[in-house]
Amino acid sequence: MQDQIRWPLVILSAVLAEKLEQQPFVVIVRNQAEFRHWLSGPLPGVQWLQVEQLLRDPDVWAFASHGISQIPVDVILGDPASEFSDLYRLVDVCAVRDVRVSIPAAPGLFKAVKLATSLGLPIRILPGQPTAEVLGELSVILEFYLHGTMVEAPVEFFHSLLASACGAKSDSIWTIVEEDPAAFLHYDDQGNPRLPRSSRSPGNALRLAEFVESHFKSLVERGAECATCPWGGVCTGYFKWPDPSYSCAQVKQLLSRIAAAANEISRDLAGYESGFSQSETKE
Repeated sequence: MQDQIRWPLVILSAVLAEKLEQQPFVVIVRNQAEFRHWLSGPLPGVQWLQVEQLLRDPDVWAFASHGISQIPVDVILGDPASEFSDLYRLVDVCAVRDVRVSIPAAPGLFKAVKLATSLGLPIRILPGQPTAEVLGELSVILEFYLHGTMVEAPVEFFHSLLASACGAKSDSIWTIVEEDPAAFLHYDDQGNPRLPRSSRSPGNALRLAEFVESHFKSLVERGAECATCPWGGVCTGYFKWPDPSYSCAQVKQLLSRIAAAANEISRDLAGYESGFSQSETKE
């Protein structure tokens, strides 16, 4: 959902969005009235609707399944363990608009990912600082993503990290999951720019634009494990926020598995290209 957007992309509540003009923005809708209003008559700058707390409302998705507008929707699950079965409500919606599912890294994550992929839905996993239990689920999801025959749509953040490890240009995890304030500027309901995964405001948007760089620099200067971590360039302290004492041991194992998978893919491609080249020569 990020292609051809001028940065930063502003993400704010439906009430605040009414005051915007032409700049690109995402509208957070949390009730049926807001959803209907923005789906029926979106302003020119709106890129998509971030839909929260509405997955269980059948009337919302019946309305969205009509071609009133083609504005995309990003459906945020609050509790994947209890809400995953409600993803079936999105089947008809996909026929008339782009739909993405964003899932917090919480217990039940794998159930939600598995069902969403079976429906062909793109997924954004919001990892935050996952517990040991959830990291176990993330490992299972990675193997499912790599080898599952039903997986066709991308599962982020795995998709972009794997592409990056295979040589493609990619952003940091902050940007991949849309939490880097330099690219995705979130506002609280009072209209104040806020830090990612936090209700705190730094006071102005300019300081937020430098947040990731200053956060990572602070971690390195304090001697955190980021200073010697091989994934520092792609993580830039993502898993050390908001708690800088969070241990990344299991996270590193997960990232190492992604790198290993990328190496396997690269070797397979090299072997295929070599074999194809040899067959052309013989002909």
